[in-house]
Amino acid sequence: MPSNDKEPNELMVQNELKELVHDAISKLKPTYRVVVILRGINELSIKETAEILQYSESKVKVNYHRALKDLRRRINIDVREVVKNAN
Repeated sequence: MPSNDKEPNELMVQNELKELVHDAISKLKPTYRVVVILRGINELSIKETAEILQYSESKVKVNYHRALKDLRRRINIDVREVVKNAN
């Protein structure tokens, strides 16, 4: 019966990726960071997030979209730097 446990290398890569994402989130503008935490991590709806932050639903959507775009940019840069430094 095959094991569901991950190999040590897989765990290491997963932990490094998690750290990279957390670091990138921490570097977002505060208005983006809070939306990413509420929507992306806590999985609140747009309506719930808007009520908590006292934003319009449109502002939540725009901030979330811009935050994800910024995260993708930051993570791609960081990954390229990691690979470059590994060589």
